[in-house]
Amino acid sequence: MNEQHLPGQPAGHEDVVLRIVADVLKTPHVTMADSFYDFGGTSLQAMRICARIRTELGSRIAPERLFESDTLAEALSPDGD
Repeated sequence: MNEQHLPGQPAGHEDVVLRIVADVLKTPHVTMADSFYDFGGTSLQAMRICARIRTELGSRIAPERLFESDTLAEALSPDGD
């Protein structure tokens, strides 16, 4: 299956993504400028984040994007930049 990145989403979806990431990482707050690595994110957590984004928003991203990107914004951008 070909994984796609989150398409340009309305601002409300960014809040949903940040809530999911914070919940899975068990931290009170994250921003799009934060790095998955800064929170000690694991591959299992990356898979959980991506599964919940797919369930709640219908968007697919590859868990590897969280590890390959410097920030959450980069990991979740439509073009990966």
